[in-house]
Amino acid sequence: MNGKRIKLDDYTFTFGEQDVYLNVYGTFKHKKSGNKYIVYGYDNGKLCYGSLFIRDNKIVVMISDKETNDEVIKTYINNILEEKESKDFENISIEDIKEIQIIDEKEIKMDIDLNKLSDLTIPKPKAKEETDVETKKGFSLAYLGIFILLVFVGVFFFVNPDIIKGKNTYYECSKSYLHDELPATVNEVVSLTFTNKGIVDDMKVKSDFVFNDTTYYVEFRDKSYFYKYIEEGDTYKFDDSSYTYRLFSEIDVHKDYFLPTEKEELLTYYNDKGYNCRQTGDE
Repeated sequence: MNGKRIKLDDYTFTFGEQDVYLNVYGTFKHKKSGNKYIVYGYDNGKLCYGSLFIRDNKIVVMISDKETNDEVIKTYINNILEEKESKDFENISIEDIKEIQIIDEKEIKMDIDLNKLSDLTIPKPKAKEETDVETKKGFSLAYLGIFILLVFVGVFFFVNPDIIKGKNTYYECSKSYLHDELPATVNEVVSLTFTNKGIVDDMKVKSDFVFNDTTYYVEFRDKSYFYKYIEEGDTYKFDDSSYTYRLFSEIDVHKDYFLPTEKEELLTYYNDKGYNCRQTGDE
């Protein structure tokens, strides 16, 4: 089996919502083109695919190959349903993958049995064996009282985790400016997470390059000029309707980090750089 249910990492930073999981039916390399793809579905029956990128224990999905023939994806799915091996595809292991992030995706229009596809690709959790447990005689009231107390304490701290770990706080610092090289306005949003001790724990940056020269935008996209502005680990997408190049960056604040780590100092740093910082929520 080459499938797995994987938690969706929602890049929009919404809080308090229920976790969403995707049914990943397959991850593979098309040997002829060398491109890597992922086929997955939502619980509502929507079937999608995209280009596959793996970073650490996370999958990133986007549409980077505009010439992809949908028939390649459909052939891969039909091979699974017919339990037929093909030399055209090489499966990619996702055993260690914990999360999946969707930057861009494309819906697959196929009339297939999704239940069968799931049965053939996604391992089912092992059922717990039912065992008969004999009731021990002489179970004292003292032991029962201790058990009830431990359950009460456990439930209390489960419902009130902030007592142990405290609350995280979340800020967004935004700024718009004219790019010094490109005919574009950059709308930048820095999303910051601070621990209950006021130390930065996570930093993500979303930069929208909105071009005012549509001809240069097409050249920038088609001739891959955009790679000049990408660092290792970044992801991107294009929105042709608004002539926008969107760049996603995630900064590891625990490694090779040179900015202030304390909340007030870091917010002051961004305010001094012309950003508008505001608190967006807490846990």
